[in-house]
Amino acid sequence: MKAYFKPITAIICVLALAFLAACSEASLGISNQGRDIAAEPLSVHSLVQLDAWPEYQAAQAKEDLAAGFDLKPSYYQTGTDIYARLQNADWQIASLGVFPALLVLNTGQAELVGLASDESAANILFARQGDPILSQKTDGLPGSQSLIKGKTFILTTASTSSVLLHHYLKKFNLTERDININSMEPEDALKAFQAGKGDYLLLWSPYIYKAFDEDWVPVLNGQNLALHLPMVYLAKAGWSEKNKDRIKAFMKTRDPYIKSYREPSAALVKDIKNFFKAEVNTTFSDEQVKDLISRHALYTSDEQQELLDQGQVEQWLSENADIYSQQEKFTPKDLERIRKAHFYINAGYLT
Repeated sequence: MKAYFKPITAIICVLALAFLAACSEASLGISNQGRDIAAEPLSVHSLVQLDAWPEYQAAQAKEDLAAGFDLKPSYYQTGTDIYARLQNADWQIASLGVFPALLVLNTGQAELVGLASDESAANILFARQGDPILSQKTDGLPGSQSLIKGKTFILTTASTSSVLLHHYLKKFNLTERDININSMEPEDALKAFQAGKGDYLLLWSPYIYKAFDEDWVPVLNGQNLALHLPMVYLAKAGWSEKNKDRIKAFMKTRDPYIKSYREPSAALVKDIKNFFKAEVNTTFSDEQVKDLISRHALYTSDEQQELLDQGQVEQWLSENADIYSQQEKFTPKDLERIRKAHFYINAGYLT
């Protein structure tokens, strides 16, 4: 009997050891074939805007883990806040507007790897009820040179608001030197305008909805002037070259949500409301979310690649960069160097 049980005992021991080994491997993120299946952290720095919602939603569904990365988002009030943070952080991916993106690209330490959104319609110039520019038009646009000249505009400078203001003034043969500019962060700008300071206010989403709640009147937005105000994805040079598959996986996890976003269901609207509530403690109505969706063009990875390959994104960046150069935010030499590098665009991470 003892001889009979020895093989059985040995088999049981082997199976037990295999089970323990499998458990240990699983706890370490290793498959039983020896492949590393641990989801490595992926740091993404973004504004709390609608274009950050697709990856957030993918992470809520654990799709980031399934794709081999663990999304670690950090959210900011302005793009210049992100730029400042990137100077002292071991970052991987950042979603930025044109000006802060140019600042990062100017260091030569990043590549432009994707297009997060075009938010031209989400950048709005506001006036108070009864302002004269609301009742007078010049070539179809609210306002006139005499009504605008010398007035005070409150905005966050070196931002998409700067671009909108520049083009608006240009329509009346005016420049920034013909008006007064009071530069503030969005929340401070709202408070100042509430206190009666300034004549006009420029904001982007989600802050525009606080302006709507005050019954301030939208004069026009970037889309009314046929502008393109992109948010772009940058990846840290060096890291990006070694992590092409991870960048691609990040972009691909966003795609299903971008497709469903174009025909928003009640469930999708609820998901977006939850995103803003969770990340900035802001409550939106269903109608506000639907309006927000209508103001942001989001792009799948295939659409991004097409726009990057065809030179559309480079053209948008160049048009915006010209304005920042005129405002002396960039030296002509720096801008020329970035242009010659085609803004360090690399669509290869999307394929």
